[in-house]
Amino acid sequence: MNRNKSYGIFTSFLVLLTGSTLALMSYNIYTLTAGVLFSFVYGFVNYKKQLLPVIKFSAWVVLGFVLSQAFFYWGFYSGQKTYIIFWVIKPHYNLLVDFLTEGKGIAITYQGIIWGIISSAKLLITLFLAFSFSKRLNPKIVLNALKKIHVPPLIALGAAMTFRLLPEMAEMSKTLYSVSRIRKPKKFSRITMPYTFLKALIYNSVKKAFVASLALETKGLPDFTFECEEIKRPDAGAADLLFFVILAFLIALNFIIF
Repeated sequence: MNRNKSYGIFTSFLVLLTGSTLALMSYNIYTLTAGVLFSFVYGFVNYKKQLLPVIKFSAWVVLGFVLSQAFFYWGFYSGQKTYIIFWVIKPHYNLLVDFLTEGKGIAITYQGIIWGIISSAKLLITLFLAFSFSKRLNPKIVLNALKKIHVPPLIALGAAMTFRLLPEMAEMSKTLYSVSRIRKPKKFSRITMPYTFLKALIYNSVKKAFVASLALETKGLPDFTFECEEIKRPDAGAADLLFFVILAFLIALNFIIF
């Protein structure tokens, strides 16, 4: 692997590390929203339409995060002051709900919605940047790096396959969604679709893992002498440094202003 590719991978990892730091340390909704926007632009600039399955998947994740926190915000049940938008089940109305919630009932709270958005933003920043990094990374690089520090071959192989998991899952999600749109089963609806889609994704992931394990047992450890993906953009390193500076600025802004 030439020096330009090594530099591109290093700068991509630098962007991932900075974005993950922002997601971990910041709890400001405005800073995190800006981080999501720049992370999305970073992924789109590098991979364009290949990012579409990740966007569709993230939309369901955001919906799940916001709804779960809106209905079951931890601050509401720990006694913190919250603004109730709507009572789903008021206290002392249902014995089972009173028992499960210690007599607090179930309510949609403003703070819960905000916390769901913040949690979703943290995940999306890491998700977009990790997708871009994993698409760029060649498993051979991971194996060589782990080999130098004397990591056992099986563990090194597992680490290399992990770096390629996200793009593979994104492609699988795209295929499952396309097939579901074509077949349109009778019981298919927008309400049950997320459950059906997730079940199919888990089933296919387990099946793929089983096939991979059989292949490894039959053929042994792979050599990884091929290149998984070529980076055709010669200015990838410069673009990575630009996004690194932007994300680092958001980290600093989060502590200086907020």
